[in-house]
Amino acid sequence: MNRLISLAHLTVIELTPPEVIGAAAAAGYSHASLRLAPSSPGVEAQYPMIGDTPMFRETLQRMADTGVQLLDFEILRINHETRIADFLPVIETGAKLGGKFVLVAGDVEDEPFMTDKFAEVCELGAPLGICMGLEFMPWTGVKTLAAARRIVEATNPPNGRIIIDAIHVDRARETAADVAAMPQHLHCYFQICDLPAERPGDDATMIYQARQARLPPGEGGLDLLGMLRAVPPDLPISVEIPMAELAKTMPAVERARMLKQKTEAMLARLEEKARS
Repeated sequence: MNRLISLAHLTVIELTPPEVIGAAAAAGYSHASLRLAPSSPGVEAQYPMIGDTPMFRETLQRMADTGVQLLDFEILRINHETRIADFLPVIETGAKLGGKFVLVAGDVEDEPFMTDKFAEVCELGAPLGICMGLEFMPWTGVKTLAAARRIVEATNPPNGRIIIDAIHVDRARETAADVAAMPQHLHCYFQICDLPAERPGDDATMIYQARQARLPPGEGGLDLLGMLRAVPPDLPISVEIPMAELAKTMPAVERARMLKQKTEAMLARLEEKARS
């Protein structure tokens, strides 16, 4: 099993960036993601990572010491007040850490606007070799995979990609077949998790599940095997499984190790089914 498996910062959101790298190494991951800009400013911690700060240097040293590499970083949120040029310090920091992808979220339900802004952010990251991964989420401005495809394909930037997150595929009422229909060159990486099959009836519950109450692969009702079959076989896997209640009793490294084992077990099931 040679699939790249990365530890997402949201899974161990209580940790600082250098601690995430240390936890990833201790739990056996080759890669990790870092939240360099908060998803919810004023709610989440804003770590002093932008620029040549002590924490940035500590993170870089931790990566050198452990060999853990940065797969992706986040998060760039696009709304009507966004000045795309303001994203440059985050993108530059991620590039200096060796990141390949940055997560982009759209908070505006206006596809022509989002198309223009996504094209601009792709242009901003291109000279640094950074691919922009647009993530659709049912409670945001870009609600579905279909919408994300329209936005990216309208201009088809060479470094424009789409992030497939298992929770968002299911909660947007899309399927593995929809994922399989996406051109392979648009794939960024696959965020794995599981959830109860019953879909919430309101955004608040859906957001709570997504940010605090996901399940390990194989312990819910999502069509993970179908989605994994639908993505390219060498696509990186990001383990994004925040479990706030479990975090109260299980340390971050133990959780990260357990979730990696569950992910590997799911990938083994996929290989077994492919052989049968």
